Amino acid sequence: MRDIWQKLISGQLDSLLHKAQDTPQGDVAAISRLRKHGSLEEVSVVLEALEARRRSRGRLRDSQTWLMDREGMEQATRTTVAEHKAQRMRSAIGSETVIDLCCGIGSDTAALAQSGPVIYVDHDPVRVELTRFNLDQSSKKPSNSHPLVADAKCLPLPPLPLHVDPARRIDGRRVHDFEGMVPGPEILNSLIGRHHSVALKCGPGISVEELPPGEIEWLQDGNDLVEATLWCGDLAQSARRSATLLRQSLTISGEQEPLQQSSLKNPAFLHEPCSVIERSGLVCMVQGEIAAGEWHPGLGWLAGEEERTSPWFRSFAVVAQMGWHEKKVVDWFRQQGCAPASIKTRGVQENPSQLIKRFKGDPGPWILALLRRGLQIEACILEELNPLAG
Repeated sequence: MRDIWQKLISGQLDSLLHKAQDTPQGDVAAISRLRKHGSLEEVSVVLEALEARRRSRGRLRDSQTWLMDREGMEQATRTTVAEHKAQRMRSAIGSETVIDLCCGIGSDTAALAQSGPVIYVDHDPVRVELTRFNLDQSSKKPSNSHPLVADAKCLPLPPLPLHVDPARRIDGRRVHDFEGMVPGPEILNSLIGRHHSVALKCGPGISVEELPPGEIEWLQDGNDLVEATLWCGDLAQSARRSATLLRQSLTISGEQEPLQQSSLKNPAFLHEPCSVIERSGLVCMVQGEIAAGEWHPGLGWLAGEEERTSPWFRSFAVVAQMGWHEKKVVDWFRQQGCAPASIKTRGVQENPSQLIKRFKGDPGPWILALLRRGLQIEACILEELNPLAG
């Protein structure tokens, strides 16, 4: 299919691309009609590119003009994340040339190139051509950029600042460990040792213990925990861990410490940490903002008596609390004439998607949370104080 992608990139399939724009997904008859304007392989590639555009809407700023294959789209860095990383790199290195290794379809390249020159590298010539095309189509025009087709395993790179986005999929499956990245740990460690400024893109589920020295920054965009970046050399701050809420422009850094515990049996307020501080292990750094303690060791949820909110938590007033007995809780909601708006569980085996079916009526204003406390499961009916911005 490489030659078909090259034809698409060069504009030879623009007519087919235009005719396929409004083809409903899975419409066999419409797809068959496209065969009058291109081969089976050409139609397949064009439909894949259009589907990738559709699925990247809201994630990539210029998705409707970019070209991308399915795998490239799935691995592409969100524009908000790419621009955050680029701004952080540029604040440290200025307009120095950056190497974007494993550039994919170019989302990180485009962000880095807004403030300085970039050499974008991939072993796949089609990916390099996709990046070149997408840079030309970007609404924010990049600075000087230079393509290079090369394999990281045998590439003698100059010791310039380096951004690396290794593949994290094997046979279509996501991998979350450092050992499973491609290129592998031996090459990545060598690159980190040779370059004075390195940013390594990781999945948010990466284990801290297996990564090389540096600062690991977890990134949350809206409600989505989207990425972790290992900052090495001159790009690293002193703390091992940091967490960032992109839309609120908030970052905290520190080390993982045990949480203060709560002795409350019937708290007035419960607080659920947002994904980025829970995954980074930095709940301890913002615990004081809500004056609350962990309700049960290892639970993650905090309990308090004061009505406080923080961007790092979803906070709830406790409307009612009772031991978990399904009939009793179902009856409580029946008396209110509604079902729960949603069901949250922590430390219990109940399946929220199955449990919600046992309630009658339309969703009401309250959330049902089933939370382990000691040997008991508490059913807490909650009213949210500060919905997280989406």
